[in-house]
Amino acid sequence: MSKRLAQRADSRETEIAAVAADALEGRVPAGSLVCGDPDGVVEAALGGPVWNRYAYDGRPAQPWPPEGAFPGAVLRQPRGWGAFAMTLHALAARLPEGAPLWIYGGNDEGVTSIPKRLEGLFGEPETLAIKRRARVLELRRTGAPARGGLEDWREVVSVGDAELVSYPGLFAHGRLDPGTELLLGALPKIYADQSVLDFGCGAGVIAHTVRRRVPEGRLTLLDMDSVALHAARQNVPDAAHVLSDGWSAVPAKRDFDLILSNPPLHRGKEEDFGALEALVRGAKDRLKPRGALIAVVQRSAGVGKLFASVLKNVEALAETPQYQVWRGGV
Repeated sequence: MSKRLAQRADSRETEIAAVAADALEGRVPAGSLVCGDPDGVVEAALGGPVWNRYAYDGRPAQPWPPEGAFPGAVLRQPRGWGAFAMTLHALAARLPEGAPLWIYGGNDEGVTSIPKRLEGLFGEPETLAIKRRARVLELRRTGAPARGGLEDWREVVSVGDAELVSYPGLFAHGRLDPGTELLLGALPKIYADQSVLDFGCGAGVIAHTVRRRVPEGRLTLLDMDSVALHAARQNVPDAAHVLSDGWSAVPAKRDFDLILSNPPLHRGKEEDFGALEALVRGAKDRLKPRGALIAVVQRSAGVGKLFASVLKNVEALAETPQYQVWRGGV
């Protein structure tokens, strides 16, 4: 099941990118910035400098665009309007007045609503292409000032009983996700000599809770989102931080006594269990003897069978009508 869903998500993303690449061929000035291109399809077609917030397939990522003025930019529409606004301002700060910005995305992702969300930074868009339930828009930079630095978007938000740094577009921004809350309530006692990995850490809510319970514990936080990891460094500074698309930057050696995760189950709008399956299968090779993976997932994921096929002593630690917390050991 997970392989089929992962393939569906990948094919849809590639389809949207192909629409953009076809529409923009020969139109984009040399040296334009290509932004948020998950599969590298648009980058391969257009060339030029690249900015990815996410470390897709192990590629470099950074939370803010490189310095300099660019003659244009091409943007894969970010998921969520908070992330869209922050990204739009970031690019506006790198584009001179009159420079073009091309935005592409799926019709079901809200691309048709973009004209209402430009905050005066860009003029009325022109639609260049509508094909395969995707479209490409062309806009021109106005002279309106932009919030041009990442720290202009820094917020301190209440998450449960903690005050944490967050940025627009981060998972469960400004609230305690119910799945994470269930996981935290099901955690076993953690000891100071144990090594704990927060896999898909986001802003570091899980690791921050572990740190408060075990101040001297050894923590590692991992995420593919460079903005999330930037927040996590501030929320749990005395830890190791790893920018990684899944396990790609983590050696396959038994370093961890405990792996904790609220893993992502979507790629864009598409359901994608590939990251969950990779988490479980990769955990087996990275847990110490008698170590355990504890993850919270939606009940619909049917993760019990996956855990049992890879790990030992599998059990459900907690559940609600929507979520389950599963434990598996080695």
